[in-house]
Amino acid sequence: MRCATRDGVLAVVSHELRQPLNVVQMNAKLLTRLPASTAPTHLRRIADAIQRAIESQARIINDPLDVSRVRTGKPTLHRAEVDFGKLVLDLVAALSANWSPGRVTTEVRASSPLVCYADALRLEQIVGNLLDNAVKFSPAGGRVLVRLLSEGGFARISVADSGRGIAPDFLPNVFGLFSQAGASVGEGLHGGLGVGLALVHGLAAAHGGFLKATSAGINQGAEFSVWLPLHPSAAPAHSGQHHADASL
Repeated sequence: MRCATRDGVLAVVSHELRQPLNVVQMNAKLLTRLPASTAPTHLRRIADAIQRAIESQARIINDPLDVSRVRTGKPTLHRAEVDFGKLVLDLVAALSANWSPGRVTTEVRASSPLVCYADALRLEQIVGNLLDNAVKFSPAGGRVLVRLLSEGGFARISVADSGRGIAPDFLPNVFGLFSQAGASVGEGLHGGLGVGLALVHGLAAAHGGFLKATSAGINQGAEFSVWLPLHPSAAPAHSGQHHADASL
């Protein structure tokens, strides 16, 4: 049984690592074949595709390493005051470039200000994995709602999608390492290593936070919420909300 599990994990890892490299290789070959007259326009598009593939490859490699550090109690945190609302808005805008136009409509509702004493890079990993998970499991034309608010000394981020949903019996395992309901090698859009949510769990805990997943069931969408401590000097936020719409 252990051998089968290990082989399955290695097969998924092998598949996921090959995919971005294949894109890099294909586009690198195209660069060498372009006629000089068309190079400027096409070079930009090809360079962008290569950059996205490299970023995807780096994340696939780095996330398991970070999970390992978290599980052994050795995550590196460089804490500072972080405007959590601005971080989320900026990250949504940045990630929108990685998806086809109109793939998913994302709305962000953020209370202001929400200042955390945290590692900004690690917060980006938390939010990035939550967004990536929501978009990955949403159908074309789906909707993702991101909400940020202050609750009892914590900054809460909730990411809700209109996608595939989670079966009730799988909810207790959703943050487990290599856990992915119904995932299999070569599943395409819904594939992955199953480490993103485990990393979110570990990084939230390392910051003194906690998290929760809810879903009404299969094809009913899902919502993931993470609570992170506000900066001690941050006053409770009761001001208005910023709204931002982006097509991912």
